Amino acid sequence: MLQPEDFLVKRKHLLRPGSVLDVACGDGRHSIYLAQRGFAVTGVDFSVEGLKRLAHFAAQEGLFVQTYQRDLDEEGTLSDLGRFDNIIVIHFKPSLHTFQQLCGMLRPNGILLMTSFNARQHAERNFPKDYCYAECEFIQLNKSLELMEYVSYEDDRGYFDGYVFQNPSTRSW
Repeated sequence: MLQPEDFLVKRKHLLRPGSVLDVACGDGRHSIYLAQRGFAVTGVDFSVEGLKRLAHFAAQEGLFVQTYQRDLDEEGTLSDLGRFDNIIVIHFKPSLHTFQQLCGMLRPNGILLMTSFNARQHAERNFPKDYCYAECEFIQLNKSLELMEYVSYEDDRGYFDGYVFQNPSTRSW
C-alpha cells in the first residue's frame, strides 16, 4: 500500500479528534493511516473494487473503516452520511455542489483538508484540466468556512494546491 500524502501527514495535528470522512478514498491509504491513529474513518468512493481493497487492507491491520459506494458527482449523494469532525479530499476535485455539501457536513470547529493537482500540472504535464484545481479556486466558495492555509507546492509527481479550512461555527448539532 502506498504511503499517505505528505500534505496530510504534515497537517495531521490540525485535525480534530473524532471522525473523518475520506472523500474519493480509493483503496484507502489515507483512511488506513488515520484509522491507525485513532480516528473513526468513513470512506466514500465510486469504485466498488477500491472499497473492497480498502476493507481488505483495514482487516489486515485489525482496523474498521466504514465504506460507502457513491457517485460523487451526483447532487446530494452524501446527504445521509451525517456530520464529521474532519473531511479529507485528496486527489479529487469536487464539483461546486459536492464542495458545498461537504462544507455543510462539518461539525463546529471541523476541518476540511483538500489537495490535488493544480493548473500547472495540466500546462506542463498535460494532466486533464477538468481534474485540476484552478489557482485559489475554493477560497471564496463558502463564506462560512475560515481558510487556515492555502499553498501551491511541487513534489516529484508534479504540481499541487492544498487547502485547510475550519468551520468556525459555534452551533451545536
